[in-house]
Amino acid sequence: MTRTQLADRSGLGRTTVAEALRPDGRLPSAKAVAALAGALGIPARELLALRRAAADGMGPAVVKGLVLGRPVEDWEPHALEVHPAGSIANGQQAGALDDRILPGYVHRAHDRVLAAAVREAVEGHSRMVVLVGSSSTGKTRACWEAVGPLAGTGWRLWHPFDPTRAEAALEDLGRVKPRTVVWLNEAQHYLDGHRAGERIAAALHHLLTDPARGPVLILATLWPECAQQYTALPAFGSSDTYSRVRELLAGRTIAVPDLFDAAALERAAALAHGGDHLLADALTRAGTSGRITQDLAGAPQLPHRYEHGTAADRALLEAAMDARRLGIELHLPQPFLTDAARRLPHRCRLRPTHP
Repeated sequence: MTRTQLADRSGLGRTTVAEALRPDGRLPSAKAVAALAGALGIPARELLALRRAAADGMGPAVVKGLVLGRPVEDWEPHALEVHPAGSIANGQQAGALDDRILPGYVHRAHDRVLAAAVREAVEGHSRMVVLVGSSSTGKTRACWEAVGPLAGTGWRLWHPFDPTRAEAALEDLGRVKPRTVVWLNEAQHYLDGHRAGERIAAALHHLLTDPARGPVLILATLWPECAQQYTALPAFGSSDTYSRVRELLAGRTIAVPDLFDAAALERAAALAHGGDHLLADALTRAGTSGRITQDLAGAPQLPHRYEHGTAADRALLEAAMDARRLGIELHLPQPFLTDAARRLPHRCRLRPTHP
């Protein structure tokens, strides 16, 4: 069999199979060895005995390879999918990736729930918190701020995503050790799909409820429409697609509001007055609408779209910018935009067949 065929037959990812077959590769997990044994028609106990012998013979280096994640203090927030809000070098906006900074953080009600979960995990109790909110409302940043106190305390953070999020979780959740943060950003990628999602939910539930494996801290983010889909009771007579997921989420979700309330806006303004340029700019643009996190997450994308987009992209954006600058209403009709874009100079004019 080729590696691809072996991966298909065993149900493992191709990367996992390739690593397991490398003579200098990391020791594969017991679950991966058992799956490969089944695919090859070899008694699993024989391969598992060989794996144990390899682990005993290779010593601490193998043990180190089996520990998931990295120390919390070794992570960088953007590697955990925190939205970049901008970059500043010598007081000016800059585009280099290593110049990216985060704006000051404004604590809100959900942060208290996260902080309590972190304290309880440190005290020895496994906990899971799922932040539910719309796109760019600050869910991932809130999780990042919550794990800050764990830096330098021996806690590790594991972000399963390779070769896919679901495959990584299914492959290695059984290897999670105590004092590990399991980072499930965009949890729909783990919990969706009735087979993989149900298996992952069951593995997470086992991890949370097995005293021998704790304490662990599971932090997840989820969109409201996904949370509603997973927690809704099935209609009478229909299959219960998300029964394990629904049980896992019960009592573990906390809503993240779309908008900053008056108190949060005041705290943001105080940080801006203290020299936080990113927050100051966001407050200038968002005004009293309360959409601060959306502005911070979306603002860097607009210049990127303009600078790297097609002539059609730039024409539409220039038409929209001119319209807003001249005081036209916020919600610009599409016919207005396409007509205005066609009237721009030839260098960025839209073709009539591509509105």
